[in-house]
Amino acid sequence: MKLSKLEAALVEELARLEIIDCHEHLPPEKTRVAAQVDVFTLFSHYTRHDLAVAGMSEVQYQGLYNRDIPLGRRWAIFEPFWERIRWASYARAALLAAKRFYGADDINAQTAEAISEAMQKANTPGIYEQVLREACNIRTALTQCGSTDLGGTPLLTPVMPMVHELEAWQALSRPPFEPSTSLGPGPAAAVRSLDDYLDAVRRYVARVKAEGAVGLKMMSNPYKDPRRDEASSAFESLRSGAVARLPVPNPLRDYVVDQTIAIATELDMVVCVHTGYWGDFRTLDPLHMIPLLQRHPRARFDIYHVGYPWMREALMLGKGFANVWLNFCWTHIISQKFAMDALDEAIDLVPMNKLLAFGGDYATPVEKVYGHLVMAREDIARVLARRIEDGQMTDTQALALARKWFVENPVALYRLEP
Repeated sequence: MKLSKLEAALVEELARLEIIDCHEHLPPEKTRVAAQVDVFTLFSHYTRHDLAVAGMSEVQYQGLYNRDIPLGRRWAIFEPFWERIRWASYARAALLAAKRFYGADDINAQTAEAISEAMQKANTPGIYEQVLREACNIRTALTQCGSTDLGGTPLLTPVMPMVHELEAWQALSRPPFEPSTSLGPGPAAAVRSLDDYLDAVRRYVARVKAEGAVGLKMMSNPYKDPRRDEASSAFESLRSGAVARLPVPNPLRDYVVDQTIAIATELDMVVCVHTGYWGDFRTLDPLHMIPLLQRHPRARFDIYHVGYPWMREALMLGKGFANVWLNFCWTHIISQKFAMDALDEAIDLVPMNKLLAFGGDYATPVEKVYGHLVMAREDIARVLARRIEDGQMTDTQALALARKWFVENPVALYRLEP
């Protein structure tokens, strides 16, 4: 991206900040190091969805990761689809990563082999330090990989799924009902009643907090008012075998979600909420959260992805509710224009202690966290530069805002070490 002199100066200053990465799916480093990697690893996350929409079949996509097939043949399958998606924000993060870490000015048939060889050579213990700490200046990344066992590194801080996201009640498959072992510290206690189930939920939340988790993640699906009698009836229908599974949504889920938010609030954990884009995103409208925001005024809700494509709806949650924070994780690689527009409007609307600037939202391809962060710094610099040029703030004030978004706000929200 071509930047003005002021924008480039702001990007340079932003790169000096030791930041909090507010959302990843990074596994422990040993998982990445054990993985087979090559150039197609850079396309193993969100770009796979662009490839599918561009016409690549699932069989073709899976073939990219069959190392028994020579890389050149795999590239020949990939190349026409790559040309269809290379101008999207998802792809730009891969291009930036390939240049920064593997010296490639482009990803193409001439560079694919060299990139693959360089990736394999670099895929050793210390790669997280190299990417996250040295290249990105990340103090810690809040990561949701389904485990609190992250190898003991301060580079990763766990966020865990809320119990209903594990569909734990579906594990209540036969008497005596026992939740999945993830709910308790040892062998699961028998769950014969709704109260037993809620006790198991409490044990799960207390355990993951004790193991370092700072938040629980849920989805912004439609939720009805929680009714204990309806939840008990739904639980009994499972316990008795009258039904094998419950539909989604259902009264048990509504009640357990509500109770889990209350437990998280009591234990001083953040409730992280996926909103907007994913699958049938009609079910993920951020406005579904309003009844929960109203019922739990003491809870702290981190609204992910600024609700894209419902940006204004999400911004209005931040405008109207003291218990809402707005997280720009993922947004810069969905669309840089969207991210800039949302941030510019957020400055007009929302108190500046309620914005979180960045989360890479990646798993195996850790290198792309860097690419995403480059794009995030560009977006933030361009928005702030316009405000400076319009006389609305000084350079010093603009950088103070950026520090809030990248560092101070996530530290305060998640109760991290300052």
